[in-house]
Amino acid sequence: MPEAGHPPIIQEVLPDYDRLQSFFHGQVGCQHEAQDLTQETFTRVLSWQPKAQVTQPRSLLFRIARNLLIDRSRSHARTQQVQVPLTQERLAETASTIAPPDQHFAAREQLRKVQTAVAALPERCREVFILNRFGGLSYPEIADRLGIAPSTVEKHMIRALAACRATMDDGPQA
Repeated sequence: MPEAGHPPIIQEVLPDYDRLQSFFHGQVGCQHEAQDLTQETFTRVLSWQPKAQVTQPRSLLFRIARNLLIDRSRSHARTQQVQVPLTQERLAETASTIAPPDQHFAAREQLRKVQTAVAALPERCREVFILNRFGGLSYPEIADRLGIAPSTVEKHMIRALAACRATMDDGPQA
């Protein structure tokens, strides 16, 4: 029986709590996850702000539930990774690729210098550099996006790369 004090929509769908949890359990095969998904569904129903009167609250409840399952499926697909067994050979191979701490420190220091050099670039030059190196855009794509000539993009890149190169050529700072 629905509890007094709940919003009307919850009062109408609360009797379906166990049915919804069974639905999720059948879909995901894990009781704990089914409980979490059921709770999330009811949380979304509570926070939902309809623009009109809900005429079929149970349909809404199960539509939200199906959408949660779709979101869960997409999330799992994005995070799905191939597991490689960790054999002794693989462990030795991995260990041999790990750089000593002094190399990590030197690399971090170089990265800090490059970040400083890029931050010191004029705004448009920095924008062109970031779009190319981190955004993966070609010179013509950058020119089109920023409304400048491709030759201007090239000049900005030459300037940015020269600043980075000068930073890399400097010895360690004290």
